[in-house]
Amino acid sequence: MSRHRQWVDSRMIAMTAKKKSVEDGELYLKNAIARYNPEVAEIARSGLKKMRKRYPGARVLVYDRRQSLPFGFAPAEGGAIFSIVLYPRWARFFFLEGVVIEDPEKRLEGAGSQVRSIRLDEDAAVLDDPYIRGLMAQALKVAGADLKRGSGEVVLKSVI
Repeated sequence: MSRHRQWVDSRMIAMTAKKKSVEDGELYLKNAIARYNPEVAEIARSGLKKMRKRYPGARVLVYDRRQSLPFGFAPAEGGAIFSIVLYPRWARFFFLEGVVIEDPEKRLEGAGSQVRSIRLDEDAAVLDDPYIRGLMAQALKVAGADLKRGSGEVVLKSVI
């Protein structure tokens, strides 16, 4: 077998493995969301759909935990800027560097040294609120991140 043929074969295997990994990640996230009560699951699906439409290149980083399901939205390189976290009875949207963004209306909750959040409502409608969208734009600017370009893949970071 020629070197070129070996390279092509190994490249195809790597591409197929990556595609399968992405498909596995998508399926895992879909199934993990489905474990929650129907109201929380629907909010999560709506939030995920809105975030993917708004930021199609964002990597979705999934951290499955015993009591919650966080999935973050990250640029091609680096950590998440935002996350949606499902709990047994509700879902929240987190600004992972929320302390550095200006929130004059004080709509974000949290008193810690870094993270701020807001509870997601029915259909994750709060994500369409112009004020919240402005906070998201501000967070991306502060982070110097672009979530519109990238692969948009789902990456399983921690699975129970």
